[in-house]
Amino acid sequence: MIGHKKLAALVVMLTVTLSGSLVTSGIAATNPTGNNKVTAAADDSQSNFTDISLSVASKATDLNFTWYSLNSKGTPTVQVALKSDFDGKTFPADKARTFKGNTSLGNNGMTSYKVNTNGFAESTQYVYRLGDGTNWSPVYNYNTHQTSQYSFFYMGDPQIGAGGDIAKDSAGWVDTMNKATQQFPNTNFMVSIGDQINNGKELNGQSNEVEYSGYFAPSQLKNLPIAAIAGNHETYGPGHTTHFDAPNMSTQYGEFASQPTSGADYYFTYGNTLYMALNSNDMNEEEHKQFMQDAISKNPNATWKIVLMHHSIYSSADHETDSDIIQRRNDLPPIFDSLGIDVVLDGHDHVYTRTYQMKGGQAQKNQKVDAEGRVIDPTGTLYMTVNSASGSKYYKIQEPNNNYYEAKKEQLNTPTFSRVSVTSNSFTIATYRTDTMTQTDSYTIVKSTEPNQAAVGVKDQINNLPNSDSISLNDADKVQAARNAYNALDAGQQKFITNLDKLTADESKIAQLKEAAKKQADEKAAAAVSGKINTIPNDIVLNANKDVSDAREAYDALSNTQKALVTNYDKLKSAEATVKKLQTSNSNTNNGNKTSDSNTSSTNEKVATSTQGSNTSSSATTPDSSSTSTSGNSTSTTPVSSVTATTLPKTGQFVDQNVLIGLGVLLIAIGSAVMVIYKKKINLKDVVSRFFNSFAKHLRA
Repeated sequence: MIGHKKLAALVVMLTVTLSGSLVTSGIAATNPTGNNKVTAAADDSQSNFTDISLSVASKATDLNFTWYSLNSKGTPTVQVALKSDFDGKTFPADKARTFKGNTSLGNNGMTSYKVNTNGFAESTQYVYRLGDGTNWSPVYNYNTHQTSQYSFFYMGDPQIGAGGDIAKDSAGWVDTMNKATQQFPNTNFMVSIGDQINNGKELNGQSNEVEYSGYFAPSQLKNLPIAAIAGNHETYGPGHTTHFDAPNMSTQYGEFASQPTSGADYYFTYGNTLYMALNSNDMNEEEHKQFMQDAISKNPNATWKIVLMHHSIYSSADHETDSDIIQRRNDLPPIFDSLGIDVVLDGHDHVYTRTYQMKGGQAQKNQKVDAEGRVIDPTGTLYMTVNSASGSKYYKIQEPNNNYYEAKKEQLNTPTFSRVSVTSNSFTIATYRTDTMTQTDSYTIVKSTEPNQAAVGVKDQINNLPNSDSISLNDADKVQAARNAYNALDAGQQKFITNLDKLTADESKIAQLKEAAKKQADEKAAAAVSGKINTIPNDIVLNANKDVSDAREAYDALSNTQKALVTNYDKLKSAEATVKKLQTSNSNTNNGNKTSDSNTSSTNEKVATSTQGSNTSSSATTPDSSSTSTSGNSTSTTPVSSVTATTLPKTGQFVDQNVLIGLGVLLIAIGSAVMVIYKKKINLKDVVSRFFNSFAKHLRA
């Protein structure tokens, strides 16, 4: 015989088993699938994001990114967002713009990642991060500045490794960048005029990547775009074109066959200036001429035409008398004269030299100078050679000490850098020594034939507009105002508006946004009417007439475009027809045509009749069917669907009431049986056997 404790345990076991089965089934039926979001953790490992470089692009609103990675199969990705959307911790990916790029084989078996981006507005703070499809770099800052007047650093020959100590040269380069950016934080970009690295014996058999790591050591290079020029030391080993991404690079001019990784000629525009960067390792000067003619023809409204090249033409130190320099001095100036080049910036000779204005190979010393010492509307071209920006190597000034072209020369034996400031009518080069940060030289060219102030104002007005990819309808008035201002200029003034394409792009985007807004409004209006039509019941009765008439009124108020978007209009027409039919039927009834015969139908309406106290009932299955009940002398009519719908099981109901009641009765029966067994001392084995036999028989039935 079983004890009472075992009996109680049996009851609990059966109850828990049944309840658990129900709960498990219920959870399986009602638990929704989770929306799991997987995000990659940031990874700043040296293997995935090294030698990060920002390069100038075709125009000021664009930017090119380059970095090295050990991941050879990654997808180069850059995400850019407004700094105002960044909380300082989590990158705002949902508000960022994403750009994809390409890879190529870099130094040391690493992979070069390149991504071109665009759409940067002036005077705006951004944040960005780099990705390879799996990892993300830390978040970095990038600030833009005005382009109507702007500045850039002009750095000569860092040549990391030239001093024989890579670490020392790198430290000198970092120091120069720190001091330059601390004193001039709002500088737009940097020109690195060549020989970024040395590629010499100091490598001791190592790859030149150790020197490139030294060049990219300054943290400012993650925030400051670079226009890098290939020097002669870039031809001693690979890496130049895989570390920098120059815009508009020629596929036929300026290539140096002995080292194709040094790149070719390229150009870019910034504000009112056209910059033409020549790979002067290639001494086919006719090719350079063809390249510059093409670039100038594509940018006819540039106020300033500037040439960037590594090899010095007019300098004062060791390279002054080199045969290749003499050849360039003979061949290139006539080309620059013919093209109206304003300034030539170069390096190579590790000494500071500023020429007079030069034309036809002669110094043009008789220039008009204003009270501030600025040269007004000068004749000829200015040539500049800058010293080492890192201090890795200096050359001694050579005799004679009074070359015909030298207006200013000096060897300070300390790192120097120059800062160039550009406005609508002036071009200034100021040079500083890094040990004291004092200015050592300054020279300004002024063009008095500047655009008049009205044109300058309109140009600035257009520049201050958002770019087309970030503009909104809130900017529509500003765009229209800029167009009105441009239209108010005369034909001569309009020629100075070199950024008209930006205004045109903004106008096009505003038109697209307006069209999209109108479409959205039309869809919203149509959806509202569709909703009204959907509220009309499927089984129409006379009291649905108001829903139908309201839906019709709303539909008729739509425009033809909006009406075409209403997809359930047929339901409205069908409902109106049914209402009309019911109204006709009701009118006939009120005129005495109604019959008391329960089998008579009126206006083809079939009805279901139920008489109190009768066992006979009939129902119809047509949409217009109704149920009629009679009690005494009163008669009421309701739709059949109203009667039958309440008896249908609810959609998705796990168990209906009958099943629940059955389960409850079963549990009570089990409990009662247990109590009987306990009191009567009935053989439990026989009872259980009979119970399950009966239960099995019930299931089979």
